[in-house]
Amino acid sequence: MRIRVVLLFLLVACQSNEADRPELLTRNAQIIGATSALLEGELTEAGPVRPVTVGFLWDTNQDLNMGTAANRYIFGNTDAPRVFSIQIDNLSPATTYYYRSFGATGNFSQVYYGQVVSFTTLP
Repeated sequence: MRIRVVLLFLLVACQSNEADRPELLTRNAQIIGATSALLEGELTEAGPVRPVTVGFLWDTNQDLNMGTAANRYIFGNTDAPRVFSIQIDNLSPATTYYYRSFGATGNFSQVYYGQVVSFTTLP
């Protein structure tokens, strides 16, 4: 009986709620106009990467990563989950844009992405 209690205690003590990598959420665009939109993302979990550099990628092409995106904005570093947003301007009217949030190590050797989301600017 004593051994079972010790093993149970060890199993519970070894569990961690921290993710093994940063987790990002790309939220739907807000305040969409003919030439601008408000993008919002969230670093929901930093994981073991600290600090995490966060930002957005956007383009008219839906294949978005650090090497292919025509546009990017980097906010900087954070040590904890947080919401971040940016208003992007100089967009083309009646055009579909794709964007995603990202998080990266300080030297960008590892990049983690939120899901790709789209919006269409007004005519």
